Amino acid sequence: MTKSFRTILIANRGEIALRVIRTCRQMGILSVAVCSDADANAPHVIAADEAVHIGPSPASESYLNIARVIEAALRTGADAIHPGYGFLSENAEFAERCAAAWITFIGPLPEVIRRMGLKSAGRKIADEAGVPTVPGYDGDDQNDETLRAQISRIGFPVLIKASAGGGGKGMRVVRGESEVDEAVAAARREAEKAFGNGSLLLEKYLAGARHVEVQIFGDTHGNLVHLFERDCSVQRRHQKIIEESPSPAVTAELRKNLGEAAVRIGQALGYTNAGTVEFILAPNNEFYFIEVNTRLQVEHPVTEMITGLDLVRLQIEIAEGKPLPFMQAEVQTSGHAIEARLYAEDPEHDFLPASGPIHDWHPPEPGEGLRIDAGIAQGTEIGIHYDPLLAKLIAHGPDRESAIRKLTYALRQLSIQGLITNREFLIRLLEHEEFRNGSAHTGFISEHLNELTGCENAEPAAASMIAAASMIAAALYWQRAWQSADDLMANLPPAFRNNPFHDPSIKLQVGTQESEVSWRHIATDVFALKLNDVIVQAQVLSCEPGSLRVSLDGVQRTFRVIEAGTHLYLHSSLGSCHVERLSRYPETHSAADAGSANSPMPGQVLKILVTVGQQVAAGDPLLILEAMKMEHTMRAAVDSVVEAILVTAGQVVGPGQLLINLVAM
Repeated sequence: MTKSFRTILIANRGEIALRVIRTCRQMGILSVAVCSDADANAPHVIAADEAVHIGPSPASESYLNIARVIEAALRTGADAIHPGYGFLSENAEFAERCAAAWITFIGPLPEVIRRMGLKSAGRKIADEAGVPTVPGYDGDDQNDETLRAQISRIGFPVLIKASAGGGGKGMRVVRGESEVDEAVAAARREAEKAFGNGSLLLEKYLAGARHVEVQIFGDTHGNLVHLFERDCSVQRRHQKIIEESPSPAVTAELRKNLGEAAVRIGQALGYTNAGTVEFILAPNNEFYFIEVNTRLQVEHPVTEMITGLDLVRLQIEIAEGKPLPFMQAEVQTSGHAIEARLYAEDPEHDFLPASGPIHDWHPPEPGEGLRIDAGIAQGTEIGIHYDPLLAKLIAHGPDRESAIRKLTYALRQLSIQGLITNREFLIRLLEHEEFRNGSAHTGFISEHLNELTGCENAEPAAASMIAAASMIAAALYWQRAWQSADDLMANLPPAFRNNPFHDPSIKLQVGTQESEVSWRHIATDVFALKLNDVIVQAQVLSCEPGSLRVSLDGVQRTFRVIEAGTHLYLHSSLGSCHVERLSRYPETHSAADAGSANSPMPGQVLKILVTVGQQVAAGDPLLILEAMKMEHTMRAAVDSVVEAILVTAGQVVGPGQLLINLVAM
């Protein structure tokens, strides 16, 4: 029996909430957003037809609070709930509670979610379906001694995984005996916090392997199809950042075998709605089952781009009881699609999550073959409570090369200012020869980290050019701002001075580079600017709030300019740059004790690992911080003694805050 939804509540936030809202609007269905304190004015809240506040900022008290989500659905008369991905999307209890409240859960049946909630159960089903699994251990005995013995039996390297979850949470690669105890403890702790279940799964880590997944869809009429594969091999922290379809490593025959294996597993489960069957593809083209994700995936847009299907619409229609509108043979693909995930993180510092205000968000206009799924806006404050994913850029072209070129261009055009992101990292990655030739595997980033982060072979000349051009543009912009500051100055000639000193100047800083820019007026709107003994002729072609167009030695560029106090955020065809105006009389600061531990990011103290008076060696762990669903272990920089511990477990700390005072030995 079919039904027609009038109202759908989206039990999620950010870009996936906006994505579901968009399809609801196209289908003529009212959308209801939910929000925490942190998201009170978030874009998904503004975009929805209705919105309900469901609790404080921590996800455990809002987006993960089943009772509050269902209450919000009942209050707004929602017929169904779309869970998005993450949060409650793979929570069988949530699906059951929806059914008990006569609300349709847009996803698979609760019993299927429960069976696939433990990876060990998925491995058994794959074995029964004749699909090979990675050698490992998925037993019920979770004693530390048993896990150590099983790791020794499997042989290093071994991958430790949270049995009850995904998304890279609770996952560690162990390469030697000395790493086992710490890795098991950290994986178990992270799994318990993320999924409420500390059970672990062990697998042989296959070096040089690729991560390939197959999208499946099943309806309530017994039909089940696959929508081909996606390659998600390029990962950091075991989390995907680049996804594409088709996979450059998959042949037509292998594609057929992967699709058939995914469908067999789906049929064994009696699967309905959207799901993803994930595989490891070994260098010899042998594939092994990993798990089934019982939800929509972050990377679903690449499948939409090559098939022309709206996967969210399919989810909704299946939940309404409608049959799939096509059979397997009718599913066709066209061209190549690739997606890049834009994160608030610092690739040059172990991908630590970043937070702060977004002073500028100016993506390129979506158009033919370019799609942008974002959950942010200019002025959005990125906090510590949620995943650091900001947006996804997806490009489609007739072939892989054209899709990569289009995506790289879009990233270069994108201006996001005010907090650290992985934008430049993504550009370097997409331009790397090994990625371009299609041979990148799951270890690609770790093998080329120095090249990708700019620590090595980072084109210093290009970086200096961006910095120099931005400093010159900043000097001109501020010079114009001074001139228009009041009526008197506005009527004076450019660079007019009433004293004998010529060539006014300004001290600026980009990164750690400090420079002084001076300028001399030549003609109307034409200046000779001196930067580090280099003289450039600059002509101001236009200047208005937020934009400056100049000619630098005959080359015209438009700089997008966002001002925040003594800071300017600039973006041009060269790239993005943050310029700070320095005081001519800087304050002196006492040097901090080099051995002390300062927080590298905003976060919450999860666990303190030392005591006052304890001696620690360089590299010893001091405490564990958590931010944006990730753990970061702070370690001693030098041999020292713990003089004072200035924080407690559970305390929220800010970036740069002194956490532990150490005295060097």
